[in-house]
Amino acid sequence: MTRIFLGAAIGFFLAGIALTGAVRAETTLPANKSVMIYDFAVWHPSTCAHFGKPKYRVRTEPKHGKLHFVHGVSKSDSLPSHCKGKVKGLQVIYTPDRGYRGPDSFVLTVLQPRFVGDPAPRGSTVRPKFTVK
Repeated sequence: MTRIFLGAAIGFFLAGIALTGAVRAETTLPANKSVMIYDFAVWHPSTCAHFGKPKYRVRTEPKHGKLHFVHGVSKSDSLPSHCKGKVKGLQVIYTPDRGYRGPDSFVLTVLQPRFVGDPAPRGSTVRPKFTVK
């Protein structure tokens, strides 16, 4: 599986908790290979504590591929060095249909808890458009 990340991730602070989604900058994905295109995680910047599994809802499925979701250790480049290997998040993996080359897209909403038992997690909607070559 190929893993590719954007060097500059989206980040902001909310009540002492950092939220990040590493987004793929390029608009071209390789044909016949699975690629992690998002890595969502929430963590406390000083303790590296994470606050539960992000939930997701696919609003529009890709027309020429499949999405796979993995709850695991975040691989985001925006994690501070003392938090690498400690923060869990949600990785979104796109696999194009075998032999397909051309445009594809999807719409996904990820709900991030900001603290344990958060009754109103924040939502982030992503709408990537890319070409499989």
